[in-house]
Amino acid sequence: MRTSVSRRRRGVVAVALGLSALTAAQAAPPGTAWAEPGRDPAPWQRYNLSPSSRTLHPVSVFRSSGTVADPGAVLKGGTTSLTGAGSSVTLDFGKEVSGLTTLRFAGSDGPQKVGVAFSESSTYVDTTSDASTGGPRSRDGALSVDVDGATSYTTPAELLRGGFRYLTIFLSSGGRVDLDKVSLHYTPAPTMKDPSKYANYFYSSDDLLNRVWYAGAYTVQLNTISPKTGRVWEPPAALWNSTGDIGVGDTILVDGAKRDRTVWPGDLGIEIPSAYAAFNDTESARNALTTVYQHQRDTGELPYAGPELNKYGSDTYHLWTLAASWDYYRYTGDAGWVSGVWDRYRKGVDFITRKMDDKGLVSITGTSDSVRILAKGENLIANVLMWRVLDTGSQLAKAQGDDTLAASYAERAAALRTAINANFWDEAAGAYKFYPNSTIHPQADNSLAVWYGLADRRQARRISESLKGNWNEITSTAPENKGNPGVFSGSMEVNAHFAAGGQAADQAGVDIIRRQWGYMLNHPEGTGSTFWESFRNPGDGCVFCSSYVSLAHAWATGPTPALTFSVLGLNPTGTGGRSFDFVPHPADLTFAQGRITTPAGAVEASWKVAGGTYTAHLKAPGTTVGRVGVPTFGARIEVRVDGRLVWDGTRARTAADLKLGVHTDGEYVYVEGLRGSHRLRSDRA
Repeated sequence: MRTSVSRRRRGVVAVALGLSALTAAQAAPPGTAWAEPGRDPAPWQRYNLSPSSRTLHPVSVFRSSGTVADPGAVLKGGTTSLTGAGSSVTLDFGKEVSGLTTLRFAGSDGPQKVGVAFSESSTYVDTTSDASTGGPRSRDGALSVDVDGATSYTTPAELLRGGFRYLTIFLSSGGRVDLDKVSLHYTPAPTMKDPSKYANYFYSSDDLLNRVWYAGAYTVQLNTISPKTGRVWEPPAALWNSTGDIGVGDTILVDGAKRDRTVWPGDLGIEIPSAYAAFNDTESARNALTTVYQHQRDTGELPYAGPELNKYGSDTYHLWTLAASWDYYRYTGDAGWVSGVWDRYRKGVDFITRKMDDKGLVSITGTSDSVRILAKGENLIANVLMWRVLDTGSQLAKAQGDDTLAASYAERAAALRTAINANFWDEAAGAYKFYPNSTIHPQADNSLAVWYGLADRRQARRISESLKGNWNEITSTAPENKGNPGVFSGSMEVNAHFAAGGQAADQAGVDIIRRQWGYMLNHPEGTGSTFWESFRNPGDGCVFCSSYVSLAHAWATGPTPALTFSVLGLNPTGTGGRSFDFVPHPADLTFAQGRITTPAGAVEASWKVAGGTYTAHLKAPGTTVGRVGVPTFGARIEVRVDGRLVWDGTRARTAADLKLGVHTDGEYVYVEGLRGSHRLRSDRA
């Protein structure tokens, strides 16, 4: 049912999050688009979780046990004393952190042994660390520190802990130690001088969505590491080892902070857009992709996982590398990099093309995938990814000056789309099938078909409705994964709803962010700052069910680019910063504001809805060309640019000197050809 503008603008709907319900006042605090005199000039900064200094300190005591004198003293420069074997204090950094820990002891009553253990979740706080190595041990053990009088200890490089919130310090021997300082050297985002200075930002009328955007950004930052600090594989016999050489350059994107600290190409499909939307970080993406291409086999097969795991045998992850190459190029226009990998790219396309059958579909034989082993055969997600590769590969080929190959890729993409629709589309269900003869309508595969534009508008909106049928009270779920919560696939779904467009789909995108990402962000067993690799449905008896689950996993950050590219509506559309869209998807928000950074410079925009009037501001480099979409909210509207009428509710009224193209599809009035800074306004005609 179409919702009226007035009803949609009454305020942000409070959504039950399983743990607690946000009130409407919490979800939509007072705010205004663009800073005004007397107001906080950058109110979004209060949501930024990244530290401005690389030296961090714990902020509270989670718990203590045994004989501990003044557990909180160490937090404020005093002395906390532990006496007797097993006595412990667990310090809380207040959020997920990563790096090298330093402990300072004021003294002891002779030589003593102190243990140090790490945990992301309060569930697994103990005198042994949660699991990260992938070895046979269920937990990672604890560091051992020798204390004899005044002693200082800093974690050696190989024992860097990639992700934790809770630090447990305990006495292994039977005497006493006096602890007077604990700190951490923060190691993520190694090329950022100030980790808190983001290139971009997002701010809206919804407090929870603001928190989600910044938690997603922070999650990606924790997954941006020095390539010399990856996970060593095979697992060490004891403790862990974070000196794995996992790629090229000085900074690289990996899948998880605690683990695996390895380049996984599937994760890049979410990570690269997230890192761009928050930080304009394309260097880490380039290094991750270059690393994967450098490990291509002679057959053309690309890795399932990069060094040090060096896994192969996944046709879908092979395709993810090729698809993610377009994302990098779209954000950068880096033709030199494309030229450098072009022979490998084409070899990769040829490798997977050899698996196409007489129906014109990819029939996979490399069955490893994200959360399951796929069956061999004509799998939907492989075919959607193949279509994406051919469709965007045509543009890459053209940029390389190979018009013949560009035409071939485009022709093959069109044929594959026809074959997918003929073999996978289920008209009765309004969604694509997992395999041509399957009764499952998968979350990830259908979401990608919409997000990437394979599905037409009618199909996309039917898929959006179908996906909502998989929601439970806390999360979206993946039918292809036994109905478990969809986290990686959920990131795809969020972007799919906005790509489908229309008021119902836009609202679905906002609602599932509030429900699922609000659940992760607010859950007392989470980190309160980052998004998870996976979790379990209500009734399963546990949230994570394993301490090996990563709680800062970048494949879960899909809302961050979705909020920038869709809700705010700023989206780079050309390569090299030449063009962009400013097409908001307001749903039930009343304003949004933010920025993207292109090779041509920063593009900043805001929109606001009040009293039936829509206003927007745009500030962009004069060398870029913008297409602006003004939402109609289902009504006839007049549109003005800088006070001049360009749409009278029925037709364009563009003055010749403006040189703008103005048209409508009923849902937006589009103004094309805008350069520089502009004000836009619409009212009911």
